[in-house]
Amino acid sequence: MIANKTVAVTGCSSSGIGLEFLKQLLKPERKNTCVAAARRVSPELQRLADANPGRLLITNLDVADEASGTKVDVVINNAGIYGPSRQDLDTVDAALMLQAGAGLGLLGREADAFRLAFGHATRHHVFTTNALGPLLVVQQLRKHGLLKRPATMGSVDDNTSGACLAYRASKSALNIISKSLSIDLAGEGVTTVLLHPGYVRTPMTGGAGLIDVDMSVGGMLSVLESGRQLQGRWYAWDGKEIPW
Repeated sequence: MIANKTVAVTGCSSSGIGLEFLKQLLKPERKNTCVAAARRVSPELQRLADANPGRLLITNLDVADEASGTKVDVVINNAGIYGPSRQDLDTVDAALMLQAGAGLGLLGREADAFRLAFGHATRHHVFTTNALGPLLVVQQLRKHGLLKRPATMGSVDDNTSGACLAYRASKSALNIISKSLSIDLAGEGVTTVLLHPGYVRTPMTGGAGLIDVDMSVGGMLSVLESGRQLQGRWYAWDGKEIPW
């Protein structure tokens, strides 16, 4: 059971998967402390913080901000975007897939260098947010000594949409990055697992989907707490292992 831990969750701005992770992780019997990284504080997130004084820290900074000095036991990399509704051969371009976005776990000179290399933030930084974001968050936490050992790092990969080129490419890249991290960090006591939430009814899907967010998150937490082999694996919310 994930209890008496410090858990960092990215992508908590909307009333979707990130917010639900916080709700379930903050249940009184778990006695966790959570750090929510969000680009904006929604009314739902603020109400959750007000109901959990001292147990939920909200920051519009990156979870890797060394000024916080808070070491974490579990990192849930949930931040992601879908991008524009059309991502076909007639509309996709390099800018849509590669331009840099905000809130990716970068600090100071690293952030400046990244923006210089990839350009300024745009509304549709699909590949950068979905693929590079989780990698850079973990990199910065590790660099600043904020990952406890042992620790668990989970990335949420929702790959159920149509043919959307930028979105699917970004999630395929996330798969490879997660698999590599499971090898690179194993010797440091860090467990890396990829989680598939299913087709969830959230603001990102416009309310469409097959399951509700509480069922999806409850299932993913059950996977993390199941005691089964997690390192380098990919599991769906219902516990089924997905082949690479």
